Amino acid sequence: MKTQPHPSLPQHIGSPVTILDASRRDPFSSLPMEYDSTDIELADYWRNKLTYWSGQNVHVKNQIFRTAMGHPLSFKAVVLSYCARWKAQLYGMTDSDEIQRHVRQAAKLIEEATSGSAIVSPDDLVMALGGMALQEERFGSKEQAQQYVERAVKVLRPRTGSNPAVETFIHYIRYLMTPEVPTPNPADQKWLTTFLRAAKDLMHRHNTPEYLRQAPHRVHAFEMASPLFTLLSSGPRPSQVPQASRVYVVRDAQTQEPSRTASLIYITAALWDYQESPSKTDRFLRYLWTLVKQHHLDRDPACETLLWLLLEEGCDSDLRDPERGWSTGELLKVHKQLRPDLQFLWNEILMNFLSFQTPIRGIEAFEEELLHSTSQ
Repeated sequence: MKTQPHPSLPQHIGSPVTILDASRRDPFSSLPMEYDSTDIELADYWRNKLTYWSGQNVHVKNQIFRTAMGHPLSFKAVVLSYCARWKAQLYGMTDSDEIQRHVRQAAKLIEEATSGSAIVSPDDLVMALGGMALQEERFGSKEQAQQYVERAVKVLRPRTGSNPAVETFIHYIRYLMTPEVPTPNPADQKWLTTFLRAAKDLMHRHNTPEYLRQAPHRVHAFEMASPLFTLLSSGPRPSQVPQASRVYVVRDAQTQEPSRTASLIYITAALWDYQESPSKTDRFLRYLWTLVKQHHLDRDPACETLLWLLLEEGCDSDLRDPERGWSTGELLKVHKQLRPDLQFLWNEILMNFLSFQTPIRGIEAFEEELLHSTSQ
């Protein structure tokens, strides 16, 4: 184990106890456990330092933090263990006393909760399993990460709709994980093309004077100058992170493209569900526009936050469907099994349909390339 900080880092990055308020023993409004100064330091990393290339995605971090505070186990697994491993990576270390304490304790408590020797609610257990999956995906074993998330899904799936905050967290983690299977099977290949054909049919249904008269937000929602186009289209994505803060970017975390693809799938699926009701279509798009403005995604685009907001389903009750998050995740898993160039082509076709544009290379080209890729 390396004992010295990474040479590109300052020797001391500041004590959160002094940065916050040393007179308050709990600067985070009642942590759900006994804690010491190192725990406060780790919690501060989560709240104030952790960032993606797209920015801090403050809403995502705050919502996860708040939900994890429901129980000492979930807080330890989601926040403290993750930040202990992130801090070790930041300083070029593979292990630390904090990792030993928090990760091992969290794993032990999860097994006790699973066996029934410790009383933990299903939601808190799911949060803990999700937290362990996320940190294993980022800093440890992807195989173990998959095992943790499968255990979380097994507990959560029969209770779909019972706790949206926990479901949002698990969906988000599932979407960001690496797929197990390298190529899609024939049934999954058909699903990919069927989804594109449905999106094309939806475009034709929407793009009529009568429909657009009743759903005026559909006219400009995805046009080139719109914030949603910036968020959902391909292209260079300059980092929003100041140079001095880039040391805190989570390394090797592929979050932007999975988040963008998942958002494309989710929005298209929602619009398909509302196709018989121009009113629902219009209200959903107006809701998206409001979210983008409220969270400043028009100025600081972050696909991760957009995806999280979609999964939260803060829209009108008749627009919600808890199953949409699950189906989006399953199709995204298939999409990730494609070659990168086919992932790009599939996304471009879908984005063109949302934008009322005819793709340069359409569904037939995708099918041909897909067939060629799987026959090699």
